[in-house]
Amino acid sequence: MKRFLILIVATMMLLVTACNKPSEPTKTTEQSQTADSNAATQKVSEEPIEVTWFFQANTPYTGDEEIFKTIQKYTNIKIKPVTVARADYTQKMNTMLAGGSLPDLITLSRDNADRYGPQGAFLDLTPYMESGKLDHYKAMLEKYPPAMDLTRSPNGKYYGAPRVYDVPYRADEVMLGRTDIFAKHNLSTKFETFDDLYNTLVELKKLYPDSYPFFVRWGTSHLIGNQAYFRGTNTSFHLDPDGQKYLFGPESQAYKDTLVYLNKLYSEGLLNPNFATITDDEWNELLATNKGLVTFDYPQVGDEIVQLMGSKIPEGFEFTAMLQPAYNNKRVGTTVLSGYFQNYKVISNQTKYKDELVNLLNWMYSPEGIDAMQFGIEGESYEKNPDGTVKFLKDFQTPATPNGTIKNTGLNTQELFSVVNQAAINTFELNGAAMKKSVSFLEENQAFGKAIFDAKFSDTNAKKEYTDLKTAIDTYVEEASVNVIIGKQSIDTWDSKVIPQVKKLGSDRALELINKAYDETFKK
Repeated sequence: MKRFLILIVATMMLLVTACNKPSEPTKTTEQSQTADSNAATQKVSEEPIEVTWFFQANTPYTGDEEIFKTIQKYTNIKIKPVTVARADYTQKMNTMLAGGSLPDLITLSRDNADRYGPQGAFLDLTPYMESGKLDHYKAMLEKYPPAMDLTRSPNGKYYGAPRVYDVPYRADEVMLGRTDIFAKHNLSTKFETFDDLYNTLVELKKLYPDSYPFFVRWGTSHLIGNQAYFRGTNTSFHLDPDGQKYLFGPESQAYKDTLVYLNKLYSEGLLNPNFATITDDEWNELLATNKGLVTFDYPQVGDEIVQLMGSKIPEGFEFTAMLQPAYNNKRVGTTVLSGYFQNYKVISNQTKYKDELVNLLNWMYSPEGIDAMQFGIEGESYEKNPDGTVKFLKDFQTPATPNGTIKNTGLNTQELFSVVNQAAINTFELNGAAMKKSVSFLEENQAFGKAIFDAKFSDTNAKKEYTDLKTAIDTYVEEASVNVIIGKQSIDTWDSKVIPQVKKLGSDRALELINKAYDETFKK
C-alpha cells in the first residue's frame, strides 16, 4: 500500500511540474519548413569536392553519366571515374596496388581488401563504425549475419564496404535455352536427368546442324563448374551444405561423371569447341543466329541480348530459364544471392577526403542512398508510384524499356552500388520480359536454392598457404579436365594418375586449412 501511495504522489508532482513549466514558443509553419529543408539539403560533404573512383567497366565512363550527376546532387561529391575493362582489370589492379599511387575510392575484391588493407593501403573503417559515423553501413551488415565476420579482415579491422543484396534471393546463374525454339518443336524445358538433356541436345543438333546446342562462355571453369554444381559437386574445394564442411570436388564420382558427359557433348559436336576462349561477342552471335541453344548463365541475359544485338535478333526470339536436370534423383537448387557479397569499396589512405568518403560510403547504405544509386534523383530521374513501384521520368534504357535513348547511365551497376533492394530487382530485372518469365518459371518449379557463404581466414599465414596450394591444384586439375573433355586423356586415368598428383600437391592439407577456417568463421 505504501509503494502505491508513493507512486501516486510522484505522478502528481510530475503533472504539476509539467503544468508550471514555461511554454516554448510555437514554431511557425515557415520555421518548420525551413528546418525540414535544411535537414533535407544537408550534404555528405559540406564543401564541393572532386574524387577519383577506380572500378571495372567494359564501357568507359566520363563522369557525366546519370549516376555521377546523382551522387553529386545528393552528396556534393563530384566523381572522376577511372575505369578498366574486365580483361585488363586484374593486371591493372595489381600494378596500381604495387605502385602505391591509388585513386581516392576503389572497387575491388575482398581478398585484395584483406591483403592490402592491413599493409596500410586502405583506410581503417573500424573507428568510424565504433563512433557511429557508419551507422547505416553497420546496420546493413548486422541485418545479414555473418556479414560482420566475413567483412572483418584477418587483423580484426574493417577496410571495405561489401555489396549487399537486401532481398531474400536474387537469381544468379540458371539453365537457359531458346525456349521459342523448344516450343516450336514441342520439346520439353524440364529435364528429369542429364540423359534427358543429352537426348534433347541430340535432337536440336538434327534440327539445326550448324548449331552447338550446348554453348558456354567465360572459360573452362565456367563450363565445368555449372555442370558439376548441378551434380552436387565443384571444380575445387567447396562447401557441402548438408555436412557443413568442405570437400574436394574432383575426387567425387559426380565430378568424373561431369567430365565424361562433357566429353560426349564435345565429341558429338554438341558443345562449342572454343569453350575455353570464346568471347562475349562470339557467344552473343551464336545465340542471336540460332547456333547456340542451351547454356548456364544469368537469367537477365535474355533481355540484355535483345538490347545488344538489336536487328540481328530473329522474330519471336525468347531466351529464358529451363529446369536443370536432377542427378541421382536429387535436383540441386540454382545459386542465389542474398545478403553479403564479397565485392568491396575501399578508401585510399592517401586521399585528403577521408571523412567525406566515409560519409559517402555510409550514405550508400542509407534508404536515400540506396534508391539514388539505383534510380537517380527523385523527382528528376524517377518518381515512386503509390504502390511503391518506380516510374522513370527520363528515357533510360532498361530491360523494360530496351529502346530507351539514354544508355550506360551507371544506375543499378554492380561495380557502383552498395545495396540492391527488392524495388531495384523489380524495376531493372523483373520488368524485363525474359527475366520475369524466367523467375516465374523457376519459382513455380521450386528451383531456387539458398545463399551459401564461404569460410574466411583469420590467420594470414594459413590463408596464404591455402591460396598457394589451391592455385597449384586448380591449375593442374583444370588442365587434366580439359584433356578428358577433348579426348586427349581417358577418364580411366583419373583415379590412378590425377588424384595421386593432386594429393602430392597438398589437397589434404588444403582441406584441413579451409575446414579450420570455416569452423572459426561460423564459430562451430
